This record gives sequence, C-alpha cells and structure tokens, in this order.
Amino acid sequence: MVLMHPAGVPEEVQVPAAGGESVRKFHKGNLPRLPRGVILEDALSRIVLACVEHLRANEECVATRAHIEGAHQMRVAIRRLRCCLALFGDLLPANQCQYLDGELRWLLKELAPARDWDVFLDETLPPVLRQFEGEARLDELRLQAQAKQDEGYTRAATALHAQRYTGLVMLLAAWADGRSWHDPFGPPAHPSLASKATDAVSHLLDQLLAAVLNCGADFADLNAEQRHLLRIEIKKLRYATEFFASLFPRRRLNPFLVTLKTLQDGLGVENDAAVARRLLLRLTKERNGRERTRLAYAAGLVVGWHAHTADSRQQHLDALWAKLTAYPPFWRRAEVSTAADSTAADSTTVDSTAAAVA
Repeated sequence: MVLMHPAGVPEEVQVPAAGGESVRKFHKGNLPRLPRGVILEDALSRIVLACVEHLRANEECVATRAHIEGAHQMRVAIRRLRCCLALFGDLLPANQCQYLDGELRWLLKELAPARDWDVFLDETLPPVLRQFEGEARLDELRLQAQAKQDEGYTRAATALHAQRYTGLVMLLAAWADGRSWHDPFGPPAHPSLASKATDAVSHLLDQLLAAVLNCGADFADLNAEQRHLLRIEIKKLRYATEFFASLFPRRRLNPFLVTLKTLQDGLGVENDAAVARRLLLRLTKERNGRERTRLAYAAGLVVGWHAHTADSRQQHLDALWAKLTAYPPFWRRAEVSTAADSTAADSTTVDSTAAAVA
C-alpha cells in the first residue's frame, strides 16, 4: 500500500481536484535548519529524514495524478537522498550506502517514464504547437504522447503500491532516525561523524565546486554529453549547498544559489530536448506505414524547432557560466551565520532558502 503523508505537515501548493470536491497537494520539500555546532551525523540524520518526508508528501499527488509536479518532486527527493549518500559515503558503511542507493535508483527508474512524458507534453511540445498551429500531425503526436504518459503513471502507481517501495521508505526513516550506521557487529563508526559540520562543509563544497569547474572547462565548446555531465555536477553542488544553507548568511549564499539553479535549469532545457529526441525515436519505431510517416514528420518539427532555438539559449548560458565562476565561494569566509542559533534550531525546517529558488 502507499504510505500516505501524515496530516499536519505543511504543504506548499494546493491543487483543486477534479470536480472541486477535494484538494490534492504537492510538496516542494523543506530542508532542516541546522543549528550552529551541529555534528555531521546529526546533520546527516536530519537531512535524510527531511528528504523522506519530501518523498512521502508527494505520494498521493502521483498516485492520483493530481498534478505533474508530484512526480517531479518525488524525483527531486530521490536525487537529494542519493546526493546525501554520496556526500557522506566515505564516512558510512559501504554496504549500507550501496543497498540504499540501488533501491533509490530503482524508484527513480520507475518514475522516469511519467516524468519524461510530463516534460514533453507540458514544456517541449507546447511551443511547437503554437508555432505550427493547426498542424494535424502534431495533434496526432500529442495524443500518442498522452497514451505514453498514461502508461508511465500506471507504472509509477504500481511502484508506489509495491512492498519494495514501502520497505524502502520505512528503512530510510529507521536508518536515519536510529543512526544505523553505528553497526554493533561491524567496525566502529567513522570518527569524523562526531565532528562539527562547519569544520567539514567547506572541504565538501570545495570538492563539489572543483568537479563543476573541471566539467565546465571550455564551457562554450562542450558537446551535449559533456553538458549533461556538467548539469549533474551542478545539481550535486546545488543540493549540498541547500543541505547546509542555514549555516551561512543568506546575503552571501543566495546570489550563488540562484545563479547555480538558473544555470542548471538552462542546461536542463537542452537535456529535455535530448530526452525528447529519444522518446520520439522510440515512439516512431513502434509504428508502421502511414502512421509512422506522419509521426516522423511531427517528430521532425519538434526536434527541428528546438534545435533552431539552441543558439539563442547559448548566449544566456555563457553569461550564466561566467557569472557563476566569478563568484568567490561563500563558504570560505571564516564566519558562519549567527542566525542559526539555538533558538532557530527549535524550528525543524528552513524557511526556506531552497524554496526561494525551487
């Protein structure tokens, strides 16, 4: 059964359900406010529990198809969890991280078709429909894509009702809440888990920034695959920055984080176009005869239109990359935010730097 999110947890967006009889909600997720002096394992526990809450908060939205943002937010929660495991991976039992990451990759895969066709129908196809208004072959493509979207949501709902999903959610919550990385039958926990997060976070963010700069070297000349890899590294840096956002003054953090997300989104448009090409190729190959010919024509319009707009996006991306690389890393300054004091620590969530750029 689906573990529906408990009542009382704040939701950010309300969506009227069909007929207006009830309200379904999707939740963008809040990350924890980490108090000054928090140790790494407490930060890890709070971050994982917040991500599990984010995941669960969107179950009903996906299962009932109330809004396409539900599948997107579930995938964001999964990616945050995977980023957290990778970030702390050297300090945790390898077998635990490998198992949890494998299960999260399974869930990501089960949600992928629904999300891919959501993006195609909501973002990739509409500007082409407007450009070629009245083109019957595009309307036929839209209907075929909607059928694929239906299949994707059937697959997603099946996964959410599976015992494997229920077990994963329960295991993640118990693992984080019970600090199960302390294995009484295994080697002692890594001593760095007891160190202050503020002593370690600069090194962690330095490593992630270095990976971004390395992937983005010669930015203007990167090919599609290289840009995809860069976007993944940018996403890791963004998530890690959001995890520890409450430890830094917002005036220093926010400009960096907003630029990071804007660049990620810009590269995401290119990735969406690449995904659309794969979806359309697969869809066309499944058809025969006249239907295949008509779908291939419509697919060509979609691919061609987005290729045509790529040049105009490039200048914007170049400017964003230059802006990002010009920022001095905010975390290298000596002081951390005095706002994250013991009083603020009583609050369980940031109010939310992450939400400002979501």
